[in-house]
Amino acid sequence: AGLSSSRCSVESLQIEWNSLDLPLPSLDEEAQLKGEDSETAEVPAFDRASSILEARERKRYTMQSDRLLLNFREWLESRFDSLEAAWQILDEAGVDCDAKLQAPDFHVLLFEKLGVHGQQVLEVFEVLDGPDYDADGGEVSLEVLKDALQGLPDLSPKEDPLGLSFAGFLEPDCVLECVSFRACAISRFELGPMSAALSKCPWQLRALNLWENRICDAGVEFLATALDEYRGLEFLGLGRNRITDHGLQTLCRPYRPVQLEEAEISAARDRIAKQEAAIKAAAAVKEKAQTQAQVTEEGRQRRNSVPLLDELEERSGEEGPIFSLRKMSELRCLVLSENPIRSADVLEAVQPFGPRGADLLLHCTEAATALGLRRPELLKDKERKPLLNLGHAKDASAPPEGWVLRLNPFEAHTNTVFTVNAPA
Repeated sequence: AGLSSSRCSVESLQIEWNSLDLPLPSLDEEAQLKGEDSETAEVPAFDRASSILEARERKRYTMQSDRLLLNFREWLESRFDSLEAAWQILDEAGVDCDAKLQAPDFHVLLFEKLGVHGQQVLEVFEVLDGPDYDADGGEVSLEVLKDALQGLPDLSPKEDPLGLSFAGFLEPDCVLECVSFRACAISRFELGPMSAALSKCPWQLRALNLWENRICDAGVEFLATALDEYRGLEFLGLGRNRITDHGLQTLCRPYRPVQLEEAEISAARDRIAKQEAAIKAAAAVKEKAQTQAQVTEEGRQRRNSVPLLDELEERSGEEGPIFSLRKMSELRCLVLSENPIRSADVLEAVQPFGPRGADLLLHCTEAATALGLRRPELLKDKERKPLLNLGHAKDASAPPEGWVLRLNPFEAHTNTVFTVNAPA
């Protein structure tokens, strides 16, 4: 197709502020739902087609409502660990959960008591005020919300239709280098297929912007698995999502050096030797035939896989040398600004284990404020140098350098434009 064609010269794509609808259930699925009987056979063809279309639209509405409510439930669970903890906060605040609330009051109450706000809260209100729930003409109680969140079906993100739509732009045969899905209401459901596409190592893709979506810690698990496979991404924008301290640790997991047992050291050295041989072979092929990069008919170079050489690090320990295997990565910038990341201790712990010299942006987070107060020298952005071994006191195996933290707690990082320069 167009973005997979060798004639295509498009480098960047921005699909922003677009919330996709689920596709209508297929006719086969709807036939199973309705069944075939003698009564439907006697209905005129036009009326029967209209009835089936209406049933399909109704089914889609219910599916989208369940999806929205399940994502909202996971948002509350990521903030409070469980729904019960959230309801307990409401009880302790003396909130009357049976009181009927209009949309503005519903939004204000959830913001003041639970800290959740924004468009999704209003969308939840509309669902509860709709035909699937026993609401009362423009008024909804928190008791209705509780019952709705407790009785939701399980949804698998593996074959999510919306996720498959987004994933098509991340496949290895797509020519795009920079993709932005900003404010598209992406959650863990969409991230299943998207992360599966990233795991196929689409080496032409340099930058992925997922700013201001609905990604929580459960969705980050998919991304971390993909980043462990695909090491070619240079920019990942996850600002203004719902990622907590746990999600930060999960995202940093693929870049953490792995401490090796004595029996594993020989295999690691063999692996590095094979990587060195592959790099030399690739360089020889490039020099002789100049075929390392594909070229479109329009003359634009396409980026092929970059040979990466892992590092076997040796440090002295109390009981002898400690060997760690560090997998290399092309990542240059990870944006987590305006997320509910709160712990300065977690930042200090993960900092040494990032890609060497890569930027970790944490503007407008509570953790940035706390760490900035503890270590004000980190707020000086004029000098760009790796901050050495913040977590060494807590973890003797920490490498000597890692993430370059960007902590300005007051400067919002809008991330409206992102660029990645091609290698010279």
